[in-house]
Formats: sequence, structure tokens, C-alpha cells
Amino acid sequence: MKENQMAKGATLMVAASVVFCLMSGLVKYASNIDPYKVTLFRFVIGLGLLGTAALFGRIKLTFTHGPFLFLRGLIGSIAVFIFYLSISKLGLGKATVICYSFPIFGSIGSVIFLKEKIRALKAAAILTAFLGIYLLATDDTAGFSFWAAFGRYETIAIFGAMLGGTAVVLIKKLHDTDSSYAIFFAQCAIGLWLVIVPANAVPCSIGYSGGILLLCIGVTASAGQLLMIQGYQHVSVATGSLLGMLTPVLNYLIGTMIFHEPIFVRSIVGAVIVIGSCAVVLAANDRA
Repeated sequence: MKENQMAKGATLMVAASVVFCLMSGLVKYASNIDPYKVTLFRFVIGLGLLGTAALFGRIKLTFTHGPFLFLRGLIGSIAVFIFYLSISKLGLGKATVICYSFPIFGSIGSVIFLKEKIRALKAAAILTAFLGIYLLATDDTAGFSFWAAFGRYETIAIFGAMLGGTAVVLIKKLHDTDSSYAIFFAQCAIGLWLVIVPANAVPCSIGYSGGILLLCIGVTASAGQLLMIQGYQHVSVATGSLLGMLTPVLNYLIGTMIFHEPIFVRSIVGAVIVIGSCAVVLAANDRA
């Protein structure tokens, strides 16, 4: 019985990763649309789906820890915007790998704020991940000099990963008092207030085709989130997050094969190091 539940959870998490990959590809395809509008559609559609499900009694929305929910919503929604911005500026593969390094920063935050212990293997993986981020985020012509400058959007993407790691720490704390649906709803609600003005301040004519594209982005993003929520009900957070690392792998492949993004040996090595280090950290969490 336990094995069946774990298999179900793993299947849901893999499905979530594939759907998130599809969503990321759509965001890349919509690079001509202002990322504020893309982010706005994600939150609006997320609110619509959750509200409709609650209306028909499919889910129950209750909120216990308001201040933490607000903070998680604020930090998480900024991380989502940075993710979409990074895809449009850096490319699908590079942006996803950098932004998906959030487990590294989440582990550091857990040590600082949740007083979790860190073992030697996990510490080594975290340090190795920073090498990978450096190789991936610095300019390919910069060589291996320590003083090579990060580009503007690479730096923003790293900041987004840091925010994502902080959001993970908050989610761990909130799971003691609030449901996953309430946490997701908080992100959509706070994110809506955060981007609604800039999304309408930047002139951009998207037309019907652009509207349909944004609708698809919002639906796939919300569907991936809901699949992930369901998956986490059957597997541990560490196992689910480990399976979620399938997304940057798929996005890197799609970025090079479909969108013909340039690849360099330095970037490939950096991406492999980051993804591998995150996998080690998450596997160590699962054994803890």
C-alpha cells in the first residue's frame, strides 16, 4: 500500500515537472510580451482555479498564519516574476538551471532560520553548486577568473533563486499550520496586487493570439502547481523536490533543441554541476 502511494506521488511529481516544462517553453515563446503581464495572468488564473474549486467544495481554503502567508506570497511572487524575466533575457535553459538552484539557498536558510543540522556531504554539494552557478552565470568569454563579472540578468536570476530558497523555508514553516492550497492561494493573491499596476503601465498590444498564449501559460502553471501539491501528499518534500529537478534538465534540452539556444562547454559543465549538486542536497534531505 505504501509503495503504491509513493508510486502515485512520484507519477504526479513527474507530471508536474513536464507541465512546468511546457509552461516554461510557452514563456520563452512569449518573450515579446512584457513579463509583468505574463506573471499577472499566472496569478489571475491561479486564483480563478482555486476559487472555483473551493466554490464547488473540491478544496477547502482556510488561513491560519496570515503574516507568514503574506510574506511567503510576497517573496514567492517576486521569484516567479524573476523566473519569467530571466527566461526572456537569458534563454530557457540557462535561466531555469540558475533559478532552480533554490534548494541550495533553501538548505542554507534552513540551517540559519530553522536550526537544521548540515552534514559534510550536503555542505560539499552546496559549495560545489556555487562553482556550477559561477560557471553558468558568468560570461563565456571571461575564462575562469574569479573576478569575472556576472551579467545583470544572471545576477537577477541568482537573486530569484535566493528568494525561491527563502520561500521553501517559509513553506516548511507554514505546513505546520496551513494547507498547501492556502499557501498557493496566498502567493496568487499577493502576487496579483504586486504586478497589476506595472502590468498595465507598460504598453503592449498582445491581440487575441497573445491572450490565448497567456491563458495557456496561466493554465499550465496552475496545473503544474496543483499536480505538485497532490504529489507532495504521497511523497516527502525532499523526494518531490528531487523529482522536480527534471524540469531544468528538460528545459535545458528544449532550449537547445527547439529554440536553438547557444551552448558552450563551460555552460554545460556549470549546468551539470548545479543540477547534480541540487540532487545530492535533496537526496541528503530525504535521508535525514
